[in-house]
Amino acid sequence: MSATPGAADEYSTGGRGLRGASGGESGPAWRATRRGSREVRRTAGGVVFTLAIVAALLLVVAEFTTLYEAHIATRAAPIQTVTAGSHNSYAMLPIAALAALFAFALWRSGSRAALAAIGVLGVIALLIALLHDLPDAHAVGLADNNSVSATTTPNAGLYLETAGAILLIATSGLGFLLGGLPRARARGRS
Repeated sequence: MSATPGAADEYSTGGRGLRGASGGESGPAWRATRRGSREVRRTAGGVVFTLAIVAALLLVVAEFTTLYEAHIATRAAPIQTVTAGSHNSYAMLPIAALAALFAFALWRSGSRAALAAIGVLGVIALLIALLHDLPDAHAVGLADNNSVSATTTPNAGLYLETAGAILLIATSGLGFLLGGLPRARARGRS
């Protein structure tokens, strides 16, 4: 039996081998997949870089924002306001600068050590916010020459520094999730 004319061309790849179905592609089909994963990795790196920079900016803004206000029962206006920077000796500024530096290193080289360092900086910032700033933002004590009972209430600075710290930790985790295999291992296996 003879096949219908053109059937051989329809079911076989002819002289194209492992190349794609369209004539414009060059190289094996797996190269296109590899190119796609490179673009995904580049996009993921951009997202991680952007999130780390936003987190660093949150930490910087938090340092110059009111951390807590002290109130007494007899006055509507606060008797004292404290900024986050004056309360924690501007500790978030070097953390934010290092986070931005590591984010840039991660964006340029894809360094997993820089990604881990971003997570560690996030943990340090969160510890400062929760262990040092939070207890003072919810304190009750004596004020006005120890004659009046005062309470403190947290303000935007506490929430901004906590959000910045959590965003740094989440950025590191997201970077590890999106990053896949380390580059050295991926090259060795391919």
